[in-house]
Amino acid sequence: MSTWFDEQITCPGCGLEQTAKLARGIHVSRAPEARDQVFDRTFHRVTCRGCALRFVAARPLVYTDMERKHWVHVALAGETPRWPEMEKLASDVFERAFTGSPLAAEMRDGFRLRLVFGIEELREKLVIWRAGYSDAVVECAKLQLIAKDTSLALAERLLVDEIDDAGAALLVVDADDKLIRQTLIPMSLLEEQSDDDDRLRRYLPELFGGGFVSWRRMTSPRYRAPMTR
Repeated sequence: MSTWFDEQITCPGCGLEQTAKLARGIHVSRAPEARDQVFDRTFHRVTCRGCALRFVAARPLVYTDMERKHWVHVALAGETPRWPEMEKLASDVFERAFTGSPLAAEMRDGFRLRLVFGIEELREKLVIWRAGYSDAVVECAKLQLIAKDTSLALAERLLVDEIDDAGAALLVVDADDKLIRQTLIPMSLLEEQSDDDDRLRRYLPELFGGGFVSWRRMTSPRYRAPMTR
């Protein structure tokens, strides 16, 4: 079930402390409105009683959607350098949740287990899946864009905002989620690749085997390319 708590939060603008009801776990089957709130960017968004600033109250949580088979461990945005240990934590929590009965073990089949950092990255996954695309393929497409425009590698995050007939609108943002610029992943680039494409899996296996499915997995200082002979 979804778990909500009254927590003390501090306004980043004026420093006023106030109480807000925040989630530590969201089960969409019990709280379908939460999915809509993620899409329209109102989830965990608080209005300060002092200065009227609207901001997102960042908290780690687990987002689950049993019908769509989504299990997303949402860590804090600033914890990205810790992705190797956070990925293991997400996997351990997932395994514990489906241990204890044959029924639970059967239910786990087909789930997409993911680790993301911040609500905007959760939203990105939901946007990609809603459009019927593989997030691993989208991350491969991001890497192709970076190869053509190396300045993109300096961005804090590259976030898919929407996907339409033209392709995927990609937001280039800084550490504070401020928009630097917007670019496009052409639809041709998405459709010429497949989640089942053995070439992609051979070339970028890291994006198809773990919970942290992100181009930053390949560019992070923690990443070490496999030794070749």
